[in-house]
Amino acid sequence: MYLGIDPGVGGACAAFTVDPLRGDGLTVHPTPVLWVRIGKNKRRRYEIRPLLELLRSLPPIRLAYLEEQHARPGQGVASTFATGYGAGLWTACLVACEIPFTLVHPRRWRQLVGIPHAGDYHTRKRQVALAVCHRFPGVTLKLEHADAVMLAVAASLEHGRDA
Repeated sequence: MYLGIDPGVGGACAAFTVDPLRGDGLTVHPTPVLWVRIGKNKRRRYEIRPLLELLRSLPPIRLAYLEEQHARPGQGVASTFATGYGAGLWTACLVACEIPFTLVHPRRWRQLVGIPHAGDYHTRKRQVALAVCHRFPGVTLKLEHADAVMLAVAASLEHGRDA
């Protein structure tokens, strides 16, 4: 079993099981969050205990690919902080659960699964969602969870039985 983790607050953890006898399996777990009122708005915040429980409930993991996070031009201070916080939280939880993992740059995992480089964010997201649809026809998936799925596939391709 391989994990792909998009550490954003709207991201997910995807478990991809490679089984030539029974067929491959895919399970997607949205990042556990709770909604917190801030002023007149509600915002998502990571919910740590359910995240740890999720990781502890999984069968043995061969490798997890955790997407590297970087500040982007034009990204606000709060958004940059949240990005780093999420990456650090997932890292700590993987270490606590003794799950082997590696940080993977977005261009690297997209290259591994055959997704060409696109300049803008929305095109990249559509390309990843299309790749998921081709690889897993019939699987209903939120667009924001597609990266996690393809991260898991990338881990299996690079470190699986054929690697």
